[in-house]
Amino acid sequence: MRFKVPQRQPESFRASALYLAGRVKGLSPDRVEFVERRNLHTDDPRAAAAVMDATAQKSARCKRPAYHFIITFDPNDAAAGKVTPEVKRRVAREVIERMGLTEHQLLVYSHKDTDHPHLHFLVNRIHPTQHVAFNRHQDGRKLTGIVQELALELGLNVLRNRDHERQLDREVVEDFGPSVSDAEYWRARREEREAQLPFGKDAVADLRRRLKDDFIRARDWDDLAGRLAAKGITLERKGQGLILTDGERFAKLSEMGKGVRFLVLEQRFGESFDDHMARQAARVAQRDRNRDAAVPDTAGMAPADRRTVQGMFDEEPDRDPAENAVRRLDEADMDFRYWSQIEASYRTAAGKVRYAERQQSFSEKQVHRDEAWLGKRSQSLNDILGKVYRDAAKARALWDELEQKFGIRDAERMIEKDPFILGAVRGIRLGDTRTAERQEAKRYYRYIVERRRRWRDAQNRLEHTRAEIERARQRVKLAVRDYEMLQQIAGTPQVLREVVLEKMKARARALARVTERAIERSRLSDERREQLHRAWRLAKERRLERERKRERGRAFGLDLDLFDE
Repeated sequence: MRFKVPQRQPESFRASALYLAGRVKGLSPDRVEFVERRNLHTDDPRAAAAVMDATAQKSARCKRPAYHFIITFDPNDAAAGKVTPEVKRRVAREVIERMGLTEHQLLVYSHKDTDHPHLHFLVNRIHPTQHVAFNRHQDGRKLTGIVQELALELGLNVLRNRDHERQLDREVVEDFGPSVSDAEYWRARREEREAQLPFGKDAVADLRRRLKDDFIRARDWDDLAGRLAAKGITLERKGQGLILTDGERFAKLSEMGKGVRFLVLEQRFGESFDDHMARQAARVAQRDRNRDAAVPDTAGMAPADRRTVQGMFDEEPDRDPAENAVRRLDEADMDFRYWSQIEASYRTAAGKVRYAERQQSFSEKQVHRDEAWLGKRSQSLNDILGKVYRDAAKARALWDELEQKFGIRDAERMIEKDPFILGAVRGIRLGDTRTAERQEAKRYYRYIVERRRRWRDAQNRLEHTRAEIERARQRVKLAVRDYEMLQQIAGTPQVLREVVLEKMKARARALARVTERAIERSRLSDERREQLHRAWRLAKERRLERERKRERGRAFGLDLDLFDE
C-alpha cells in the first residue's frame, strides 16, 4: 500500500466526480468497481457534486474546497488475492475515520482498470454544519502512518512513496530559499549525492556583485578558482555548462553577467574547463596522498586505541577546541566540495562518452537508410530518363559532364532549353504528328529536372551522414580520452564514489562536532561563516527528520530505513 496526494488539487467537484465515475469522453463507467459515499444522499456524480458545491459556498475563506488523494495497493498483493472489495471497503472506512473526515461529505471510487488496484477519495473540506475547512497541514505525515498501520493489520506490502519522500525533503529545505526542482531532486537521488538548491534572485544579484571583479581580473582557471574559493564558492560542471556553488546552493554561470560565459572564459584562458579539472583532480589526489602519509598507521589497533591515537594526532594545544572544530569543518567542507567538483566532471565526461557513442550509433544506422534512399532516388532518375531518352545511361553520363563543366543550375537551364543535348529522344515526330512513345517522352520530360534534384538531395544527405559519422568518431575519441584521463587520476567510478562518500561522512562528522556559537565566533570571513552556518542548520534539520522517521518506525514496528534503500 501507499498513498498519493496530487500536487494539483481539483478545482471542480463536478468535473472530478464525472472523471472518477468514468462519465467523460474516452473513459468507461466499467472502470469503477464500487462507490462509497459519506454524508450524501446519492452517489450519482452530478447530484453529489451539486450538493458538495452548495456546501462549499457556505465558506467564504476556503478557495479550494475539493480535496483529492489516492490509496494504491501492491499488484503482487492483488495477484495473491489479498485485495478484495471487502478489504478495500475496510481500508476506505479506516482512512476516513483516522484522517478525521467522518463528518465530511465525500465519495470513494474503487478503480479496477489497472494492474494496481486503487481508491480515489474526493472530499469536501467544508464541514456541512460548522462550515469550517478541514486542515490539510501535514496530511502526508498522517497518511504515512495510517497506510503503515493498515498494511500491518491486513498483511499487505508497504510500497515506497516517492512523492512523499520528495515532499518531506522539500519541507526540510523550504526555509533555505527556493525549493529544489523535481528534475534536480531525482537526478541527485540517482547519482547518490545531495540535491542542490538554486540561489534566490536577491542572492544571485549579491553573488554577481561580489564576484564581478574576480571574473574580470582572473588570468586563468586556477586563478579564478582560487579567487572564488577564498569566498567559499566553487565551479562545477553541470550539463553543457558551469554552475557556481557554495556547497548547498547554486547559480548558473550565465547569471553572473553578460560578459561571463563558459565558451568566452575557455577562449580567454586558452584552456578547456575539463582539462583544468583534470589537473585539479591530480592536485587534490596528490594532496590527499601526502596527507595520508602523514597520518599515523593505526592498522591492527583496537577501535578504542585507534580513536585515542587519532585524537592525539588531531589535538592542537595552541588552539581553542571550538575554533579547532570549526577549522576542521572548514577543511572537511572544502575537501568534500573539491571531490564533488571532480565527481561532477567525471559524470560530465562519462555523459559525453555516452552521448558521442549514441550520436555515432545513430549516424551509422542512418547511413544505411540514406544509402537505401539514394538507391531508390537513383533508380527513379534512371526510370524517368529511360522513358524520355533512347539511351538512359548515356543521357545521365552527359548530364554529369554538363554539371561538372558548367555547374548545376546552368546545366539544368541548358537541358530545359534543348532536351536533345542529352541524346536522342524516344519516339518519332513528323510535323505535328507524334508517336505514342514521343508523346510519353514529352509528358515525362517535364519531371526529369525535379527527379534529378531529388537524387542530388539524397546524395548530399548521404555525404552529410558520412561526415557526421567521422565527426562522431572524433568526438568519441576525445570524450574517451578525457574520461580515461580522469579515471587514471581519480580511479574507477566505484573508487571515486567511495572517496566522495568518505568525504561526505567526514563533513557530516565535522558538522556534528561544531556548535552554532563556535561558527559565529570563528575567524573565518563573513561569507564563509554564513555558508557553514547554513550547512550546520540544514544538517541539524535532516538529522532531526531522520530521528523522527526512526521513532515512527519503532512505533509501528517497522525499520523505516528499509524504505530509503
